[in-house]
Amino acid sequence: MNWRGASWPGALVAALMLMLGGGGPQTHGAEPGRLDVEAGFGGRWRIGSWTPLVVSATDGGLRAGQEVRVWAEDDDGQLVGSPAALAAQVGDRIEARVCVRFGRPSGRYRIDVATLGGGATTTMEDRLVDPIVSTDHVIVAYGDLPPVARAARLVDRDRGSTTVVMTDAPPYAATASRRSFDAVEAIVISGSAATRLPPDVREGIDAWVRDGGSLVFVCGASAAEVAVTGSPVSDWLPGTFEKIVRLRRLGPIEAYARAGGLVDRVPPDGVPVPRFVGPISGVVLVSAVEAGGGPVVTRSARGLGTITWLGLDLDGEPLRGWSGCDTLLAAALGGRSRGGLDQRPSERSGMPDLAGQLHAALDTFPATATSADQAPHGRKVSPVPFEVIAGLGLLYVLCLYPLDWWFVSRQKRPGVAWLTLPILAAGFTAAAWGLKGRWGGGREAIAHTADVIDVDAGSGHIRGTSWLAVLSPENDTLDVAVEPATGTACADRKAAVTWWGVAGRGFGGLDAAVGHPSLAAADYGYGGSLAALEDVPVAAAASRLFEAEWSGCADVPVVTSSLALTSQATLAGAVSHHLPFAIENCRLLHAGWLYDVGTLRPGDRYDTATGRGPRSLASALTRRAAAKDREAGMTWDPTNADVARIIEVAAFQGAAGGIAYTGLEAGRLGRLDLSPLLAVDRAVLVGTVAAGVPATRWDVGGAAGPLATSAATPTLCRIVIPLAAEALP
Repeated sequence: MNWRGASWPGALVAALMLMLGGGGPQTHGAEPGRLDVEAGFGGRWRIGSWTPLVVSATDGGLRAGQEVRVWAEDDDGQLVGSPAALAAQVGDRIEARVCVRFGRPSGRYRIDVATLGGGATTTMEDRLVDPIVSTDHVIVAYGDLPPVARAARLVDRDRGSTTVVMTDAPPYAATASRRSFDAVEAIVISGSAATRLPPDVREGIDAWVRDGGSLVFVCGASAAEVAVTGSPVSDWLPGTFEKIVRLRRLGPIEAYARAGGLVDRVPPDGVPVPRFVGPISGVVLVSAVEAGGGPVVTRSARGLGTITWLGLDLDGEPLRGWSGCDTLLAAALGGRSRGGLDQRPSERSGMPDLAGQLHAALDTFPATATSADQAPHGRKVSPVPFEVIAGLGLLYVLCLYPLDWWFVSRQKRPGVAWLTLPILAAGFTAAAWGLKGRWGGGREAIAHTADVIDVDAGSGHIRGTSWLAVLSPENDTLDVAVEPATGTACADRKAAVTWWGVAGRGFGGLDAAVGHPSLAAADYGYGGSLAALEDVPVAAAASRLFEAEWSGCADVPVVTSSLALTSQATLAGAVSHHLPFAIENCRLLHAGWLYDVGTLRPGDRYDTATGRGPRSLASALTRRAAAKDREAGMTWDPTNADVARIIEVAAFQGAAGGIAYTGLEAGRLGRLDLSPLLAVDRAVLVGTVAAGVPATRWDVGGAAGPLATSAATPTLCRIVIPLAAEALP
């Protein structure tokens, strides 16, 4: 636009239009030469979670082979650059796909497109709108499934939570990476929709489930089409499909859904359901009393996650519109709470969720450092006491008034104040600097880490979750990289590290309407991959927190197991592990029972017949103690800074009683909860990794060189073990 030839009123109007346009929707249509951005699921995105973005263009604006980099703001408002993605031809469009995290509701981002041949870079800035707050639950629905939203409201009413249901539709932003579904607590998908999804979206959903996701697969007569679609969609069925049969006796379905009236809607020949041959995976929740007694509703494990299969097509007749569809899906999504209002999150704890409590615990650094790595030359160092700081500030105020005022007034020359004020300021500055040298001088940067390792013994899949907190005494820039430690013995490793913020609307929270001011306002970004952040600014006496996830596949079989269920629903058999480290304080969990194992070294064998009998899992997690004729449980303290204890409860929060025990939602720690696996055909061997064996290797470097990290918190290790198909007598 030629601004020179325009009148100032016209220029003002044009400027206002540009300003208003900056807050428009995130998709701009296929305007020739303009970059088009598709974000999240149907345009919805969640604050604080990984968000898939598709940057595309038609008729210019982007060419195949160009490098595209997206910068999104973190919780401090600083822009974080993604690794460069190459644009490629997809149909009639050129597009590049990335995953970024937005740490503020403003949704500000910048797109850099490098010119081919190493020339100049073109830049576009904009904002995403309509964010989902970080404390809400998110369900993504694929297919024509209106009952999902109503089912979510039923669950929310009892649990006191808030769930946002997003219906994803083409064009899809999600990719084959599980990070595309990082914002999601559950996915509901119909069989007919699953067959129409692009292969990369199917792969992404399956990878997300294997890493701990919860999938509800609504697939009745559409199972015939799903069975020939191939992996991974056909693997979501509970068995090998044989044929479609008609189910006339619908009492078990009405009982499970806690609703009637289905018989009046179904034609005389019944409702179509699939029949399977061979063994059925998981636990059968509803079984037909005719047509061979096949399953109608099942729940099974897939990796570290679960799949709930409903053998009914809720998106078609005769079930479409049946009121029981709502309660049927509510049960599949985790069930309506039996505790009622006592399940609601605490509003007085001052803590947004368990993830926020872990964040605060890791961000708590010792006031005194006496170790060699924290106290150079063996000198004891500690921060300046608050009493000294307050006293110095009060003395400074008294020196300004009345002392300085009295001295200047006695001189009868007001200009003397131009001399006394700088002298006082310089003197107290020198005193403050001296205090720093007396109490806090020589203090080096401190780093705390915490780790969790999860292993699926059936597939060999390994998932690592790690957190890092760094306290810097000086203004600095950090290079932070992460990789799985060699002791975990896995191949095909993939790692990602990112900033870590606190959910909620409190000061410094991700959902705060007004973001807190950043002490270090420089932008930073990734190197060649998501495994390394470069030039992360950190202010003096401030901290930075990071979270990382990595995954891989075990090189050797993880366990040798003969564990199976008995007719009394207890475990029988033996188990040994082959990981290259000892697991201490080991316990074996299944259903509501816990078996004390002790230390289990590689190759050691534990037999339930020779060990102690099982005890209550809920009592062990909540640390209940017998008090006369009843059990007294310790209430959860939301201010507790014991990192190991927070991780222990988050790892099986559902088995501990959920919100009824902690009074807090899990937040981003919800992906750690393996409680759903305990109710299916899985047992979990859990313990802590022997001291000295790193689970995750953090490489942190600043201006002064590499920074040593201390893993004072024992690494939690969990192995998910498939049980034998046949129960023992």
